[in-house]
Amino acid sequence: MKLGYWMLGIGAVVLLVWLVVSKDAQEPRCGGERMSSGDYCSSRRTGPDSYEEKKEDAAAVAFGMGLVGGTLVVGGALLVVGERATRSFRDGSRQWARIQRRRAQLVLDIRATELPLVSGRGYNQREVDAYIERIIAGLEGREPAFRREKNHPSGISILHGFSMASPGYDIRHVDAFLDHLYGLLDRVDGN
Repeated sequence: MKLGYWMLGIGAVVLLVWLVVSKDAQEPRCGGERMSSGDYCSSRRTGPDSYEEKKEDAAAVAFGMGLVGGTLVVGGALLVVGERATRSFRDGSRQWARIQRRRAQLVLDIRATELPLVSGRGYNQREVDAYIERIIAGLEGREPAFRREKNHPSGISILHGFSMASPGYDIRHVDAFLDHLYGLLDRVDGN
């Protein structure tokens, strides 16, 4: 990014000099004195130059300086903006990768959890398993992500209402697991 700022600075200086040189393209000088139409300027290096020749030379120099200065300013600005965009994209990519790793680990942890069955009445096993599968599908991006808040714009609200079955999953254990899982879901996409 330093190169972009250097280019901006140098381009700005060149454009400032261009302003002076472009004034000479309108009113050329000879030895610091303004020339008039019909005047000649003599130099050891180039010999005598007419007012028109000095004006054309200054116009050519002004054009070149304007082109170089403008190119440096635009190029420097593009480098600065491009570097910032690249950095932002890179940071976003890293954060996305971190979130994906967290989600993958959470899926592994969910799949490793075994919910106990009770011989009496408990939550319907198929409904609980399907509900947990939907949460996993959301973490894996196969379905919309689950969110605890009702009517959350970026996902499906988590509201469960399992029917009872015998045998079924232990109610207290399932509720505790889901409460813990909801907390993990709230944090998985965070920093």
